[in-house]
Amino acid sequence: MVEYAWPEALRPSRLTFYLQHNTTRFVSPVTRATQVLRREGARWVAQATFDPLDRVRAGLLEGLLAALAGSVNTVRVWDWRREFRTGDPRVQGDVPSGPFSYSDATIFTDGTGFVVGSGNPALAAGAPRGALAIQTGGWWPNGVAVGAGDLIGLAGRLYIATEKVTASGAGTATIPIAPPLREALLINQPLILTKPTVAMRLVSDDEAANPTRPGRFTAITIRLEEAL
Repeated sequence: MVEYAWPEALRPSRLTFYLQHNTTRFVSPVTRATQVLRREGARWVAQATFDPLDRVRAGLLEGLLAALAGSVNTVRVWDWRREFRTGDPRVQGDVPSGPFSYSDATIFTDGTGFVVGSGNPALAAGAPRGALAIQTGGWWPNGVAVGAGDLIGLAGRLYIATEKVTASGAGTATIPIAPPLREALLINQPLILTKPTVAMRLVSDDEAANPTRPGRFTAITIRLEEAL
């Protein structure tokens, strides 16, 4: 199996992108009481329409679809609606180790200092497989770490923050996520917050169908599902 990168030049004109849960419902035939069981296998599903496509971009997409060979190979896709998190917009560059001084060269003498975001949010503690929340650090203190619906990349998988979370004064934040963590992760695993991607494959062998308009413009709609 080969994994391809999505071409930056291709952006869909219409998009469906969502987390498809995997549940089982049991309904009593007598009382209609319902029990619902969450099962493993929740996956990201997408449908993207590219319309219209000129000759060059149509060729770029058709070449990618041919390389994917139906459902054989995968491509890393992101949600074009949420390419960036809704957290603190300030630039968070890497900060050197202290001590830090004021412009007149005076420094702290009691061992205290400023608390700053590292600019590289990561797991602040290990997380077990199946976890529905992750402990993170490296955020701007007391700023919004993530907003509800923000997407997070972790170890090549894609997760969504289910609530808005504000970082603590120390720059830490516990973030509730979905789906449950797919594998156990160690401390310091970095969080991907800009265009986090997920490996997806085509749903069928006919996704390259390409009705062409008069004027040589092409319209293509593809369906993808997460490769689990």
